[in-house]
Amino acid sequence: MMEPVILEKFDVEVDPAHVRRFLGSKGAGRPAPAGRYGRNLSEAGETARRLIAPKGIYTYAAGRDLPGSTILAHLDRMAFCVCTIGPALEAEVTRLSSGGEVLKAIVLDAIGSVAAEAVAAYVDARIAAEVAREGLKTSCRASPGYGDWDVREQASIFRLLPAERIGVRLSETFMMSPRKSVSFAMHIAVEPDRLRSENSCENCDRKDCRYRLD
Repeated sequence: MMEPVILEKFDVEVDPAHVRRFLGSKGAGRPAPAGRYGRNLSEAGETARRLIAPKGIYTYAAGRDLPGSTILAHLDRMAFCVCTIGPALEAEVTRLSSGGEVLKAIVLDAIGSVAAEAVAAYVDARIAAEVAREGLKTSCRASPGYGDWDVREQASIFRLLPAERIGVRLSETFMMSPRKSVSFAMHIAVEPDRLRSENSCENCDRKDCRYRLD
């Protein structure tokens, strides 16, 4: 297993269409909404830019090196990662909710969720670029709690990675703090496996989902 790599002080783009999809708006590719909803989206976007502090930590190891886990043990080379947008946005959401500004809180919280995914995508791309120099590819991301990967194995990733070095901790119920954090694994190979727990919009072929991007 290699020494963990920490990434910080990088920029991520939050696509407004993804935010609207997360909020349940149909037709996410349509023009930005007007009125109060539109103003809240715009204002929350400006607030989020000040509050998001993306960080990530990752390492390469064999699946059998994941402490206490068996689901990935047959895979020789893996990337394991924890990433976050930091605690500031979450704290502002709590402040807004407590002050009765519920709509602003909901919109800002949605932006935080999309931003956390954007941070994960950034780290994903960084890892993919690294292994590509060896002629290798990465699978799609898989996270504990999706598919048949038990959420309790979140603890296995945290035993492997010192995520506290980027300010992320795990509760007794396997929830990350800050909440806008993502943990994931990817298989690395010439032809990587499709991990059984992959679960994302990019992999989904459901046509009647209200959250589809197209």
